[in-house]
Amino acid sequence: MSFIDWYYNYQDWIMLVCMFITLAIILTVFYILSKKGMDVFYTRKGVHITAGCYSFFWLMASDNWWARWVGAILPFLTAIIFLLIGLKVIPGKFMVDSMSRTGEPFDLVKGTLFYALIMTLICIFIWKDQPWGLIIIMTIAWGDGMAPIGGRFFGKHKYRSFGGVEKSLEGSITMFLFSVAFSYLIIFIFGVVHGEQWLFGTIWPWLWGKILILVLIGTIVEGLSPTDFDNLIVPISMVLVAWAFQLQWLNPLN
Repeated sequence: MSFIDWYYNYQDWIMLVCMFITLAIILTVFYILSKKGMDVFYTRKGVHITAGCYSFFWLMASDNWWARWVGAILPFLTAIIFLLIGLKVIPGKFMVDSMSRTGEPFDLVKGTLFYALIMTLICIFIWKDQPWGLIIIMTIAWGDGMAPIGGRFFGKHKYRSFGGVEKSLEGSITMFLFSVAFSYLIIFIFGVVHGEQWLFGTIWPWLWGKILILVLIGTIVEGLSPTDFDNLIVPISMVLVAWAFQLQWLNPLN
């Protein structure tokens, strides 16, 4: 059997192995950085951003119906591990040190757990069939991950969310810009791989408009969401808007 034949026979499982290896490297790197004195604020955001980009590995998946279920294994197991560590059923100091705001394991049961669950649901129910699922992932990974960093460095115009948390207009702008940039990037890459340059086809002006609408909704909702619930409320809001206004018809192949 040639390497090509072997790859196509096992490509979904190869995808899963690559995802696990990548996540292990990400967690190890940011754990080491936390031990070397990096502020947990940055290690949390580093894991948040890079781990969310696992969806790029979907490019390796086959067209088989079970591919999405294989892809969902990693985020689902991650959610279970976060829950068990948060409830102190199993040890997980290396995750707590680099991902907990307060240093308490229960922090992993809050926004971090929601993050993994949302990734699992997007993988199962949306997958790569429609690009708007990828837009949601990029919004909560890169956008939501970069928002507080932008706010910390440039935030001068403050406002408060419904939960009373202080946020900044500059942080929200950072979220919007990074969400749009990485949404365009991932959709373009998937489009090229699947034989259609989605951003440069005959529908590209409207496709760009749909991306802007979804990301804008996500940015506004994140700005109003209480701490630890934005990872849940933002994607749900974007899904509801997509359904309500039929923005799910992003795929020019349909």
